[in-house]
Amino acid sequence: MAKRGSVLRVVSKDELEGALAKGFSAPIEPLVGVPVACADVRGLAAAAHEQGMAVACDLSLVGAACAAVRLGADVAFAPAADEGEMLVWVARGEQGIADAARGLLSAGREAGDPELELLEQRTRMWRASSDAAQVVASYLVCHPRVERVAYPGLRSDPSYEIASRTLENGFGPLVDVRLVGEGSWRRITCTPDDPMAQVARLEQRLRERLS
Repeated sequence: MAKRGSVLRVVSKDELEGALAKGFSAPIEPLVGVPVACADVRGLAAAAHEQGMAVACDLSLVGAACAAVRLGADVAFAPAADEGEMLVWVARGEQGIADAARGLLSAGREAGDPELELLEQRTRMWRASSDAAQVVASYLVCHPRVERVAYPGLRSDPSYEIASRTLENGFGPLVDVRLVGEGSWRRITCTPDDPMAQVARLEQRLRERLS
């Protein structure tokens, strides 16, 4: 199978929505659910293609941390700087692409330096917040008031293997935790700030049972 490449364009939300309404399956999101887990983008894309559907991947949360087209998506998208526009990766290469996605190759305009700089900035933030989340998740796993922790970057997590081959530059900012004696999950969204400062704030919240 030929390696897939992609072209990056800036299109309006209306153009993207119009294309996705023609022969696409529901968009795949790499990080989903509560507790958070990493979706098998490659497997889901292959299954959709077997059903004759084009595949789109919603990278609003993960950005360039998931090379969705390389994993089999025909289209991947994330918000652009202008809220009325989207960054869209469209598959190209020897395999060709689904007819439903082909029109996006000429829609909008070619992405330029501002869009590449935006993606690089988001990649730095993703990497830093992922590093912080890794520290926070590891801390919570050992905490006596915590019953379970869900984070794709933990080797003990059920989606770790999938996340390792789906995500790049870290496993994301979302950590879900369930406290001893509670039945529901609580979500922690880590930031690019000092991870130890985030741990200190969490410890204070745990003393108050995250109330």
